[in-house]
Amino acid sequence: MSRVTHLIATAVSFSCLIGLATIAVAEKPEAADKPASIERTIDASQYFRAFPELVAYRNTSIQKAPAPVLAEVCEEQFGKAKVTRCWLNLDEMWDYRTRKYTFNYPIGVHKYDGIREKHGETWGGVKETRLRFDDDYLKAFGAHSDSMMLCIRRYERDVLDKKLGVTMDDWRTIFKTAVKHSKQVCPNLRYVEVCNEYALKGFIGCTADEYYEFYRQAYQAVNEANAELGLSGDDRLLVGGPAVTGNVIAKMERFFENYSNDPAPDKKLDFVTWHEYHNKYAALAQREKQVNEMLAAEGLPTGIPMFITEHDPYHLKSGMREYNLINAACLVKSLYFTNRNSPGVHIMPWVIYHDGNIQTRFMWFAGPNEPDTKAEEIRMQPSGCSMRLLSMHKDWEVAVDNDLANDEIVLASVANDGLVVEAVNYGEPRDVSLQIDKLSAVFTALGNGKMKVAEYLIDEQHSNCVAKPEYRGGIEKIAEYEAQPVDGTITLKHSKLAKNGLVLWLVTPEKTGTVLPAP
Repeated sequence: MSRVTHLIATAVSFSCLIGLATIAVAEKPEAADKPASIERTIDASQYFRAFPELVAYRNTSIQKAPAPVLAEVCEEQFGKAKVTRCWLNLDEMWDYRTRKYTFNYPIGVHKYDGIREKHGETWGGVKETRLRFDDDYLKAFGAHSDSMMLCIRRYERDVLDKKLGVTMDDWRTIFKTAVKHSKQVCPNLRYVEVCNEYALKGFIGCTADEYYEFYRQAYQAVNEANAELGLSGDDRLLVGGPAVTGNVIAKMERFFENYSNDPAPDKKLDFVTWHEYHNKYAALAQREKQVNEMLAAEGLPTGIPMFITEHDPYHLKSGMREYNLINAACLVKSLYFTNRNSPGVHIMPWVIYHDGNIQTRFMWFAGPNEPDTKAEEIRMQPSGCSMRLLSMHKDWEVAVDNDLANDEIVLASVANDGLVVEAVNYGEPRDVSLQIDKLSAVFTALGNGKMKVAEYLIDEQHSNCVAKPEYRGGIEKIAEYEAQPVDGTITLKHSKLAKNGLVLWLVTPEKTGTVLPAP
């Protein structure tokens, strides 16, 4: 999400590999019970592109809003975000009964319980907090992100139902007020996402045509906000959608059709958003091409920014703790292969923080969400630990044979100060053996010196405060040792890497040599 290769092995070569494996089993039946080890020979000098910023696009929830300190923790652990997605609920900011605004509102206060005519939206799952929208949420995350995206929603169903006296004109005015205020509070607000999963009854529960009318009102509101704030060019607020889930291709096709048929000369579609909750990695990896083809079919500009603003490979209803580890492993695959095949698509995994009673299997962090929560009270769960490992990779990606069809993945990266190699196992427990060659070609001051190796592990027993509540969370270093290269080669080994286990080695030369030239 150039490239020395797109996918190193094609579908044809994968079929050949299956054939060879079948022959091997026929000759040695005893091998059928023993899973093949994860093996690679990696030439450290074959780096070919900047290692992708797979963890730079992040998601928050407002159903249980995160403590402001979590924004600081995220930057410390993963680096500064490129884009962070936050939420603004119009029915929290503006009360239809008084028709007054409360901008710095306490998030999650149940103002409408028991009012039958008010559409319930997702209020049933909202946790009341003492966090203030401006001070503890938008400003906090804005301070630790290059740009911010704000998903603005609510009152849409109430407008359609006509039970509250809230009109479409009201909605547009409230939307514009929200946009202007948020931009003034958070100057690096850049992206305005219009509504969320409109077809679901828990949100708007409306048709594609009804949603487009809200989108039309929203882009007009953003246009007006830009004009009134004097924003133009690269400073202009951008507007996009449709933030759909489920059959995303059909829903985006209809949205693009409605946009194409909109005769307004000032219409805007600056970026496209949608959600992917599945582990169909091959489909996910081709989205950029598909979305551009749909845009072109309607005569619309292609190549605009694309965001999957919610994603998890395993997003099942049951709350089994194992799903956090599964997502920790599988996010590596979906993030990496989508980047390789659709580099214009940026994924925002769901989610850094939520209600742990229902979303332990998704969230990266657990802990209290008070305005004065301290960093040491925040616990990084396996999914967060996996993202931490990805953020540890070095400047340049090293070419490694990987295939979407494989039940493992190996990633490698290098800079003049070190090498990172990561392996993830999606199959049964197996050994890992990775031979790293030509180290002296990238570590120019290596000579006969030794290398320091630190090994980190995520599985049921390590880096896992979900499975082991007594563990404080975070990545766990399981080994630290020195390795002596032989003819510029070392071999990294791990015995019986568990299913959905992740192992990472950080290899550091004794002396730092010349900065590596760009590939």
